Amino acid sequence: MSLLAPKEVTILRLRRHPLVFLKEISIFLFLMIVPLLVVFLLNTTHVRLPNNGVVPVLVILGGSIYYLYLALFIFYNFFVFFLDRWVVTNKHIINIEQHTMFHRTISKQELERVQDVTAEMNGLMQTLFNYGNVSIQTAGEQERFLFHDVPAPNFVANTILRLVDQTRKKEV
Repeated sequence: MSLLAPKEVTILRLRRHPLVFLKEISIFLFLMIVPLLVVFLLNTTHVRLPNNGVVPVLVILGGSIYYLYLALFIFYNFFVFFLDRWVVTNKHIINIEQHTMFHRTISKQELERVQDVTAEMNGLMQTLFNYGNVSIQTAGEQERFLFHDVPAPNFVANTILRLVDQTRKKEV
């Protein structure tokens, strides 16, 4: 099933900026180092765990479960990051948001209904790496579309405004 109508052309395909994904998983990357730090501290303080056969197995099992959970959280965050996307065509704006693993929302709005487009970059990171939010005010059922952390938000907003103007000129 295609979301595009006949003679509809894709103008922009957007995803969140990759730096946002790195920011989201940075805590998990840090947590991957924690067991190595614990082993290092145990070795430098000369603390010895009992070596009766059960303790090493439990340590390996616990470490394996720990790293599997971390890998699961990283995969989950990547899954949601990768499936969040926005598509701008010559007729519509399509907002595809993956909320959880099995919860996705797809919203589609005609360009004719767009009333206002705002680009917003907050903070040093967004300004340096040129990403931010694009807010689209519409006259439709979903009053506001929000493109989260997209690259070049000013370019995206200007492109949408240009497409809206072209659509309105064709109507007249």
